[in-house]
Amino acid sequence: MNICVVGGAGKMAEAAIRDLVESDEVEAIVLADLNEAGLAARKEAMASPKVSTAAVDVTDIEALAKVLEPVDVVVNCSMAYFNEGVMEACLKAGCHYTDTGGLFHWAKKQLALSDRFAAAGLTAILGSGSAPGIVNVLARYAYLRLDTVEHVRIWDGIANWGTAAAPLVPPYSLDTILNEFLMSAWPYEDGEWVEKAPFAGAEEVDFPAPVGTQTCYYTIHSEPATIPVAFADKGIRTCTFKLALPKRFEEKLSFLCDLGAAGTEPIAVKGAQVVPRDVILALVEETLTEAAAEEPPTLDDHKVLRVGVRGEKDGQTVDWTLETVLHFYPEWEMPCSTFTVGYPAALTGRLLGRGAIERKGAFGGEAAIPPELYFAELNQRGIGVTATQKVAY
Repeated sequence: MNICVVGGAGKMAEAAIRDLVESDEVEAIVLADLNEAGLAARKEAMASPKVSTAAVDVTDIEALAKVLEPVDVVVNCSMAYFNEGVMEACLKAGCHYTDTGGLFHWAKKQLALSDRFAAAGLTAILGSGSAPGIVNVLARYAYLRLDTVEHVRIWDGIANWGTAAAPLVPPYSLDTILNEFLMSAWPYEDGEWVEKAPFAGAEEVDFPAPVGTQTCYYTIHSEPATIPVAFADKGIRTCTFKLALPKRFEEKLSFLCDLGAAGTEPIAVKGAQVVPRDVILALVEETLTEAAAEEPPTLDDHKVLRVGVRGEKDGQTVDWTLETVLHFYPEWEMPCSTFTVGYPAALTGRLLGRGAIERKGAFGGEAAIPPELYFAELNQRGIGVTATQKVAY
């Protein structure tokens, strides 16, 4: 199969590309990005004859579609802002699609393309990292074993015990995190989407070591947008997502957001118009690069994904709890934050290229990915899943 990684010069793409390079079923990998220098560096680092590059503006749908003509599957590791356009390019080129996730409102727009993908005989899996991604398939495992579904509750706990010289170390895309800090969350409660303030709904959750007890909050995410649609046939009434970020990181970013540093509207500074968020993103990237050159960070970050699903089976109310504990990946000298976003996306891309996901259209992984096959693939990279059920009284 031939796969294109859009945003191929970016940080979140690295794990996806490494997995595809190591996979015998992947024959060719095209890295598409506007950053030519970044593409060249990534190609050199991968040192694989499979890898080629294409410098293209992903907002130019026609140009991107030409790049995608020989491609079977696109793994989109760019920002959520570009997801719709990349999907349009896939429709023009006739290739399957997956991405690392789009927040609630973008996911809703992507779902609206489902009929067009189905008519073209194509599949688009929306959100294939860890959350969204792994958690969606965990939810599907329980869905397939229940006659009805009452609720799906998702918790994502992140801890980083490593050291780094940089003052701010984001666990994943800082641009995405800033959106999560500023945008309202939209959980699905009692059959409708309800607006919640960002980081409302504080809940203490006891996660397994090494993550431990964390405070989780409502956060804007795509799972409450896609899962209620996929599970509507079994009567779902509630779907929530709560996130816990590393505490020190959360405190520092909260301070910056309170100052208005995450804003996207220009402000006047000494006669010039400056976008605060652009300044923060540039400063964080610069300090991360400088710190890594002086003293490489120690890897010790971890994540727990927990999904609780309640429903009925044979007249009894049953609670399913599915969980996985994720770690940094020493084989690639890669933090958990990068590994667990890019690698699962590549896995979903390979399943699409293999024809293992049969349903056509656009939806989250909870609608179509075969859980047992998916979990077996995760296990090959050391990711285990536990699933327990009990009758609720």
